[in-house]
Amino acid sequence: MRGAVGTVWTAPDNLVQRGQLTALLHHAVERARESVVCSTFNFQRSSVLWEVLAGAARRPELSVRVYLDTGAADRHPVAGAPTTSEMAAAMAGATLLRTRRRNGSLVRSHAKFVSVDHRFLVVTSANFSTSAEQHNVELGLVIDDAVVAQGIEGQMAEFENHLYEVVRRS
Repeated sequence: MRGAVGTVWTAPDNLVQRGQLTALLHHAVERARESVVCSTFNFQRSSVLWEVLAGAARRPELSVRVYLDTGAADRHPVAGAPTTSEMAAAMAGATLLRTRRRNGSLVRSHAKFVSVDHRFLVVTSANFSTSAEQHNVELGLVIDDAVVAQGIEGQMAEFENHLYEVVRRS
């Protein structure tokens, strides 16, 4: 039903009985027909979303756009977390953008959302990492509303010339 809003969660030990964030994002991205837009602070290769986004980027009928935080990925890399260049290589069909310097310091991108087909939106506190997916209590909102999804996508597009730089363009 359009205009619907619901909640999704992650929690340790599979305590979430309904509305599992990881499963919802996995299925939504796999079923995308037109587009996937994702913004996250950080990724880990062990994240379910990492694999599903890489798969989506290989689908020529999909437009995949990913916004990343340069500091989280490139300045302080950690084991299991790819750099922005490694993400670009793994998601060759996607457009990847990372934060740039503004007024002498790197912009932090802490917005975490996935928009599918310009209509289905998940906004979440969770990073796309194993700890967020399996160990943390994280809350997200699922919004089925094209106006809201397209509004967020449009705002991110407006930020691009000022706050982001292209790592790879599809």
